[in-house]
Amino acid sequence: MKKKSRLAVMQEKRKKDKTFALLYHRLEEEYRLLDELFLCDEDDDYNDYHDVPQIVKRKGKSRKRKGIVYYRDDNGDLQVMPPTMSLWYNHYCQGEETCISLMSSFHDKFRKRFRLPYHSFQELVAMCIDESVSRDSKHFKRWRPGATAADGTPAAPMSLLVLCALRYLGRGWTFDDLEESTAISQDVIRAFFHKFIDFGSEELYKKWVVPPKTLEEAYSLSYEYELAGFPGCIGSMDGTHVEHCRISWKHRQAHLSWKLPFTARTYNLVVNHRRRILGTTDGHPARWNDKSLVKFDTIAMDLHEGKGFLRDLQFELYDYSKESPDEVIKVKYKGAWLLCDNGYLNWGVTIPPMKNTDTRAQYRFSKWLESMRKDVECTFGIMKGRWRILKTGIRLHGTNKADRTWKTCCALHNMLLEVDGLDDQWTSEWEGGLGDMHTSDLPGSVQTLLASNKHFSAQDVLNYDGSGMGSGGDGGASSLSDEDSSSADENGDHDNEEDHATPAGGVAAGADDGFISVRKLSMKDFRARLIRHFDIAFTKKEICWPKARMKNTMEPTI
Repeated sequence: MKKKSRLAVMQEKRKKDKTFALLYHRLEEEYRLLDELFLCDEDDDYNDYHDVPQIVKRKGKSRKRKGIVYYRDDNGDLQVMPPTMSLWYNHYCQGEETCISLMSSFHDKFRKRFRLPYHSFQELVAMCIDESVSRDSKHFKRWRPGATAADGTPAAPMSLLVLCALRYLGRGWTFDDLEESTAISQDVIRAFFHKFIDFGSEELYKKWVVPPKTLEEAYSLSYEYELAGFPGCIGSMDGTHVEHCRISWKHRQAHLSWKLPFTARTYNLVVNHRRRILGTTDGHPARWNDKSLVKFDTIAMDLHEGKGFLRDLQFELYDYSKESPDEVIKVKYKGAWLLCDNGYLNWGVTIPPMKNTDTRAQYRFSKWLESMRKDVECTFGIMKGRWRILKTGIRLHGTNKADRTWKTCCALHNMLLEVDGLDDQWTSEWEGGLGDMHTSDLPGSVQTLLASNKHFSAQDVLNYDGSGMGSGGDGGASSLSDEDSSSADENGDHDNEEDHATPAGGVAAGADDGFISVRKLSMKDFRARLIRHFDIAFTKKEICWPKARMKNTMEPTI
């Protein structure tokens, strides 16, 4: 007989041990079921129940209420805490008049903790309650006033659930953290949050994220850009990435970008200078670039294809006459356009700054455009700073859930702009020469010298040239010498776009009833016209930087 190896003996022993452990577990389970069935005492012998079948079917799932948070009553007994006894409910939801009458410190902390002012939170809760009691309710019917759970207990308060959704969006909490703070099961909070983002991406998004619907609204949007030297522009456009942690494996590669070390969704956003979101695309894989995203943007595609009323938006640009090069005229144009970076397609309605410049006019125009285009970058920063879930990562399964979360945050962002008074039209307080210093900007020693010397005026100090080279040409002719200027193709080091532009002073190709259609011009042609307009307006000192009108946003107090 062949002797078994030590390895074979060890494997057989492990199999026997596993078999004995499984049999012991089954026997223990049968004894427990027998105890529950016959309610026997601890001293009874299990052999007395030999007539009982060995296989006993388990009953259905118990509907017994599970405790989330416990407290001790006056007798010292442990009791299940209802949500109406939680800290959040007592502090924020019990007695609206009491909360409104509290000091401003309460409202400041509430805004920091839940991202909304208290009165805006009340309005949001009222909208959710109205939706729950409506006949066509499809979101919050389960939590309507007076509804009960399966075990007969009252449903969780709507105000407390809305606070959970705001905290989850604003600070990136987990559902388990919210369960501990509200005494509501994390399963209930998760179910409500999914309904909340459905409600936010549908109802709130339709109410707060709306593009201009009339020419009057379009002219209002272009007001700030016209002050800054970009007539006809209605907003800025760019794309952003939002981390999505729960991407399925088959879609993982498409959601990995060379810029990011994690999976993400990318969105294309159009905003005005007041940081108000005019529109956004649905989410797409992070590997897609801006040239692909812009084809799914409704606003940009309507401008490019000439659809809608925005093609009738009229504006004028300064230019030089063909008959007299020194004569400045105004040329009429038709059609709105957007500011963007160099990652987009070369359309006439999407104007980026120049990568390489060879004239002062081109350099000044590009730098100013880059500064104005920061409104969309600032919007990204505000969104991800205010709603931390967009920065820390969305932890919901399914790309559609990530898109609904993004749209809900966009809707709440626009709502807060109106609440804070930042949605009103901006203005300008610019006075005096562009780039000139004021006496108050001088050092204290120089101001003292001016006060003691009667023959030396402040203007002499402000315009004093110690270099011996004379003053610059920012206020006059802006072109460099012809010997230094050169032109090349788009991938070259220089690109003199004035050579590509149609001569001004008359009706050019693409003109319609005396107006030049922006979308029918190439990007280089229209950008060269904008550069000439900006240079002339800068010389006339008509360029200014818009400034927001601030409002008092303190909560009402009694």
